[in-house]
Amino acid sequence: MIQFKNVTKKYKNGNLVLKGINLEIKEGELITLIGPSGCGKTTTMKMINRLVEPTSGQILVDGKDISKIDPVELRRNIGYVIQQIGLFPHMNIKNNIAVVPKLKKMEKSSYEKRIEQLMEMVGLHPEQYSERYPSELSGGQQQRIGVIRALAAEPSIILMDEPFSALDPISRDQLQDELIRLQVEVKKTIVFVSHDMDEALKIADRIVIMKGGEIIQSDTPDRIIRRPKNDFVRNFIGENRMNESENLMVEDVMVANPVTVFLTRGLAHGAKLMKQYRVNTLLVTDQHRILKGIVTKEMLEEQYRNEDLTLQDIMKADIVRVQIGTSVVDTVEIMKQHGLNSVAVVQGNGQLAGLVTNSSLIDALLKQM
Repeated sequence: MIQFKNVTKKYKNGNLVLKGINLEIKEGELITLIGPSGCGKTTTMKMINRLVEPTSGQILVDGKDISKIDPVELRRNIGYVIQQIGLFPHMNIKNNIAVVPKLKKMEKSSYEKRIEQLMEMVGLHPEQYSERYPSELSGGQQQRIGVIRALAAEPSIILMDEPFSALDPISRDQLQDELIRLQVEVKKTIVFVSHDMDEALKIADRIVIMKGGEIIQSDTPDRIIRRPKNDFVRNFIGENRMNESENLMVEDVMVANPVTVFLTRGLAHGAKLMKQYRVNTLLVTDQHRILKGIVTKEMLEEQYRNEDLTLQDIMKADIVRVQIGTSVVDTVEIMKQHGLNSVAVVQGNGQLAGLVTNSSLIDALLKQM
């Protein structure tokens, strides 16, 4: 999808920012460029949309040399999200998102429908937010608009330049989760610049660690944690992350208050909870909080028209669960064996204790510093 072939960048003052970068980014991959200030990560990213031109070497997108593509046309086909967001203050939210689709002369009915879908995807319902102006939104909401604006014209590539670093920790964590969820749905090629290793480990399919204009290591988050190439990488990621995580129990990593629903409640109530808490699965319990089963969004949609059914009638009772005291290593193995993104945690009597998800596992690992 994107190839850097022996790319260098040297400024007129003699400063050599990039020293022969060779890098291949696969289609649909979320890659994070990370390293200390001045390592060349932002320069590398900005070369993809020709905001910075290389001194030598070649950059290809889908096999085409981008130096031969008109830069304005190139940028219209690449989404770009920056820390400062850059929303137009005089335009309402709908018009802010529609800027690039309009420039590309896309069909109005098509992009307006797309805008509504994207706003729903990030929890900003169009009927409530589309006519508002940027000043009427919080920082986190504005950044959500910045992200979906980059998606509105259906680009195959999205560049993200430390987009969440100016936000408070809670908003930043929420938007990282949002990006992971969005990427599962839209599957774009995303190049994400960050200076935060915790962020990179959480969101990336692959991490490219840079230092002094060179790539030091490029690999998956798990392999970088397990096999850091040298002392620089080891110090950058935190040497004790993996060793300390091996002693964790499931109760150390679970979400203690997952979304639950009483088994005799109706399907409309279940659907309302899913929408309210933005989840696709509900844990069904009895009056003693004994876990009885799960209901998925698909199960609800299939039976929703039947007003006489309760959640007990449609739930899946035969589900995988682990008990308090199970190690994280064993829990991960169970999730892999059954192809699960989450697993319920129960007490010895079957009472629900919590829920382990991929996100909760990663969050716990990142805290092991």
